[in-house]
Amino acid sequence: MGILDTLFGRQKPVPVGPERLFAMSTAQVALEAEQNLTPAGAAAMCFKDVKSGPFSQMQRDLDQMLRVADEQDAGMEYRSVHDDLGYAWLIFTGSDFQSLVTTIHVASRTLLDQGYGSQLLFAIFAFKNADGGIVYWLYNYKRGTFFPFVPQVDTHDKLRRRNNPEELRLASALGKELPVEQEIERWYPVWDLPF
Repeated sequence: MGILDTLFGRQKPVPVGPERLFAMSTAQVALEAEQNLTPAGAAAMCFKDVKSGPFSQMQRDLDQMLRVADEQDAGMEYRSVHDDLGYAWLIFTGSDFQSLVTTIHVASRTLLDQGYGSQLLFAIFAFKNADGGIVYWLYNYKRGTFFPFVPQVDTHDKLRRRNNPEELRLASALGKELPVEQEIERWYPVWDLPF
């Protein structure tokens, strides 16, 4: 960090590896037993797309590696999506939650090892609650922390709302299992998920 960064209060993000993703594997037990949340069979990772030859080649190599893994694990499916905002998504579906976590870790590690760690935004894991609603746990790569996102569906007025009390409750309940983001203003919503 340079002198101007210090004077103007700017901070460079501390790079955090994706190893903390594995906390979700152990937290799954508490999510199911204590919170009545079961894996919905879907997870994804999102990153900023880069328009360059080397990055495009790395994406093709990653895509090929994930397709081979998909063929070997008959219960998991994989697809790549680019959204309207220019973000790239790797979306995984399957019944084995541990495989979902491991595959996202491998894909994340690949991007980091190729020097594209700054492009990683977040990983997201979907869970079903007892009422049939969806609860998401997001992993922020830059901070190495998790936070819940509970969209609230209102069929009357189509406004996007979050169930903030439930998010706070879940974060408090899982604080021993997961490295939960302590700065609540960093719990950003992710609407219009491509899965």
